[in-house]
Amino acid sequence: MTHTLSSALSEREVDPDTVHHTLRYYLSERLDDPTTEEMHAELARNWGPEFTADLDELVADPLLLENAALFVLSGVWEEPDQAERILQIAADAKVKLPVIEIGIISVAAMYGLYLLRTGGIKRSQRTTIRRQDGSFEEKETVDYADPLGPIAALTRFLGRSQPPQ
Repeated sequence: MTHTLSSALSEREVDPDTVHHTLRYYLSERLDDPTTEEMHAELARNWGPEFTADLDELVADPLLLENAALFVLSGVWEEPDQAERILQIAADAKVKLPVIEIGIISVAAMYGLYLLRTGGIKRSQRTTIRRQDGSFEEKETVDYADPLGPIAALTRFLGRSQPPQ
């Protein structure tokens, strides 16, 4: 078994389209097949004011889009059994490769970044109290995270400008 995602993709000569489709199929399997509209709606609610501009940027920049997909796949690669799952999905995607609109892939990439960064949850706290009757009550408070950070961090990380000369 290959130890890193980059070496596995290199060995299999995976092209950008296969990376895109692997991400889409992976998210589909892992998240019980959310539609693009469902992912888009959740991102629009939670991403922040930069959502449209960030999505447009992914649609317009194929290298950024591929790197966003790779960022998400890299983030789950080390989880138990996920490397094998990703490789199987990539093999299947390489054979199938249906025509999918770049906007769908872009939304999937943003959604993957959102989930990778936050798990959809910013903070979760469980508290236990004792009631007057002596029984216990457990309460859970969940604050959902603003997913703006992942794409901004990825864009900064990938260094979108030319290096100084």
